[in-house]
Amino acid sequence: MGMVAVAVCTPPIGLGLATFINKRKFNHGEVEMGKASFTMGLFGITEGAIPFAAQDPLRIIPANMIGSMIAAVIAAIGGVGDRVAHGGPIVAVLGGIDQILWFFIAVIVGSIVTMIVVLLMKRTAPAVAVHSSPMDTGVISENQAVSDESMTTNQEQLSQENKITHEQADDDNSERVFDKRVIELSDETMTRDTVINQLIDQLADHDYISNKSILKEAVMAREAESTTAIGMNVAIPHAKSSVVKQPIVAVLNNKAGVEWESLDGSLPKIIFLIVVPSQSNDVHLKLLQRLSRTLMNDDIRMQLINAQSKDEIYNILKAI
Repeated sequence: MGMVAVAVCTPPIGLGLATFINKRKFNHGEVEMGKASFTMGLFGITEGAIPFAAQDPLRIIPANMIGSMIAAVIAAIGGVGDRVAHGGPIVAVLGGIDQILWFFIAVIVGSIVTMIVVLLMKRTAPAVAVHSSPMDTGVISENQAVSDESMTTNQEQLSQENKITHEQADDDNSERVFDKRVIELSDETMTRDTVINQLIDQLADHDYISNKSILKEAVMAREAESTTAIGMNVAIPHAKSSVVKQPIVAVLNNKAGVEWESLDGSLPKIIFLIVVPSQSNDVHLKLLQRLSRTLMNDDIRMQLINAQSKDEIYNILKAI
């Protein structure tokens, strides 16, 4: 398990580093994904690398394989062991890793190799085209100067409008994937399966899914791979399924804490069930990225855990 523990986190961390080191190789969206990918890698969530691989498989997948392979070999040489069914630096910090020095050497080397291979193979992101006259004589007429000034002004206005549009789109997306009707609060002691069943029932009651048992199979299949209770009193179960009608996040705030195997031994008190249709490409990964990055903020996480109403939780989530 030690080799797996380093291999699962190497791709997202390496890709995150690549976007930090050489932004020219990536467009704005990829740079933003890199921040979330790096964070997800720290938690051992390999899915952070998938959006990159989906967009550029011929370059990203080989880089991920090479970096992970080197990390796994180093872990094997160092005798790295993993006492829990999960990986990533978070597990090492929480004491679940044997030979912790070798673990971090493996992760660092593997991530750097991934980064280097990605940057060597990936082309520079295309720049915005700038139109010029057929003949550049170096002499600018008064009319041309006015025209250029007007063009610059228009470009600035367009850029600002695009920025506002993207911000509004993000807000709209946040509102669409969160619904107060599928946000719950509870003080009862619950198990993982009880929580998942209850959230799926809520989704069915509000017509977000067409078959509860099929969705539960998909969610539990993901849980069988490794726990989605990432620690810090948070769990993020997730699944893609043909029975899901639109992307949605169901939320449970449980003051007592849920009996759920977590990375740090803490009981999850805020649970996000992310479900998306099968044809939604990487929607659930982007949601995972957004939530993971947001929940790294101690203040926001504690606000969600200590919230006393659906409205309070909904308003916090709308802002992420």
